[in-house]
Amino acid sequence: MSRNKINDLALARETQLMFTYTEGFSPIGSKLSRWKGEILVKIPQGERAIPVEVLVPLKYPEYPPKVIVLEKNIRHPNIEKNGNVLLKITHEWKPDVHVYQVIHALQNLFKKVPPQFTDTAGAKIISRKATVQTVDTARSANQQKVDNVNQTITTLQDKIRDKDVELRKLRAELVKGSNEKIAKIENIDIVLPKDKAKSEKLVIQAKSVAIADLLSTLDEKFKDGEISPVDFSKLYRKYTKELYLIHKELETK
Repeated sequence: MSRNKINDLALARETQLMFTYTEGFSPIGSKLSRWKGEILVKIPQGERAIPVEVLVPLKYPEYPPKVIVLEKNIRHPNIEKNGNVLLKITHEWKPDVHVYQVIHALQNLFKKVPPQFTDTAGAKIISRKATVQTVDTARSANQQKVDNVNQTITTLQDKIRDKDVELRKLRAELVKGSNEKIAKIENIDIVLPKDKAKSEKLVIQAKSVAIADLLSTLDEKFKDGEISPVDFSKLYRKYTKELYLIHKELETK
């Protein structure tokens, strides 16, 4: 497998994880190797959004992603003049670490050592009140989604139970029909030849016809949608096996 192919697979996996475990980050254009987002840090006025870019190298996951802070008016011991962020997780890189974990490491770093800002003009400030409202709104929306999913699951479970009852009834009817047909055949001794061998062979042939007829009925019910593919397969295998054994028995007669 080529290097580009391996990288594409890794990026596809990381994209799923990024959307699952981070908020506010998205790929730049169609390139999954470049991500842009914001890290929120607490300030006296509320929270300040720090723009961040993440660059995933071609040889990822052998080499770590690079994190760059795009905010110019920021001071932090782990941020170089060009915006490059020095993180322990990337310095001691391991191939099984994911990109979203690097984002989390940066968030934790800013919580432990808050950055300083030299200028607040034009900065993206989120007030504490607005933040609380946003969180409450998000929780309400998420709860509504959960409720909708639970309702859908309940509806599907009810349908599955109803369908299961129908299948059990249908299966019982098929088995009953099969037994009745075979029982009728086994009870026609009065019209069978007196020769025992011929009589036994005729009964076996009659059973073969009955099972073949049952398979035909089963096929019709499947085509009409009265029985699921799974149940059809189980019953078909069962009666096909019986028919095969009957044919083998006929060969010995």
